[in-house]
Amino acid sequence: EEAYRITEEATKAALDYAEEGRMEWEIEAKAKSVMYSLGAEGTSYPIWVCSGPNTSLSLCRSTDRKIGKNELVQLSLGAKYKGYCGNMCRPFVIGSPPDKIKKLMEVGLEAEEKAIENIGPGVKAAEVYRIFKGILDKYGYGQFALYGPAHGTGMQECEGPWLDDKTGITIQPNMVFNVDIWLSDGEAGLRYEDGIVVTETGVKELTTYKREIITK
Repeated sequence: EEAYRITEEATKAALDYAEEGRMEWEIEAKAKSVMYSLGAEGTSYPIWVCSGPNTSLSLCRSTDRKIGKNELVQLSLGAKYKGYCGNMCRPFVIGSPPDKIKKLMEVGLEAEEKAIENIGPGVKAAEVYRIFKGILDKYGYGQFALYGPAHGTGMQECEGPWLDDKTGITIQPNMVFNVDIWLSDGEAGLRYEDGIVVTETGVKELTTYKREIITK
C-alpha cells in the first residue's frame, strides 16, 4: 500500500509539473525526486515518460523530446518501498486531445473500469478477459491487444498470475493485481494502470487519482 501511495503522489507531482516545452526526462526526474523524498528505495522498474510518436511502443524510455501542445503524453511510474513494487500509468494531453486520441482514452478507461468492476473472489480469469476483449473488439482495437487486462504484482512490478483466457485461474482473496490496459491504434498508444487488492467481497483500489481524460 505504501509503494502505491508513493507512486500516486509522484504521479500527481509529474502531472502538475508537466507543461508544453518540457523534455520527457525532466518530468521523469520530477517524479523520481518525489518518490525518493517520500521514502522510496528506488523505482519498481525503469520508469518513463513518452510523448507524441514515442507513445507507439508499449515499453519505452524518456528522451530529450520536448512535449508539444495537443499531443498524447504517457506517464508510466512506479516506486519500490521495502521490496514491494507500486505502479500507476496515466496518459494526458496539454491542450485538447485530437479525436482519435480522445477515443483511445475513452476506450481505455471503459476497459479499465469494467475490469475492476468484474474482478473479485471466485471469478474466473477467463471471464474478466472475455469482457475486456469484448470492449476492445467493439471499438476496433482488439487486434492490438498484447495481453489480458491485469497481472500480478508484488516483489516485481509485473509477475504472475495473468488474467487471460489461457491460465485457467480463479481469483482469490489477497491476490494483488495491476489492472493494466495498454491500447493502441497502430500509431499512438496509451496505458491506464492501477493497483488493486482482492478482498473477501470485492477489491480494494490502491491508486485512483484522475482516472479520467486528463487535459491541462
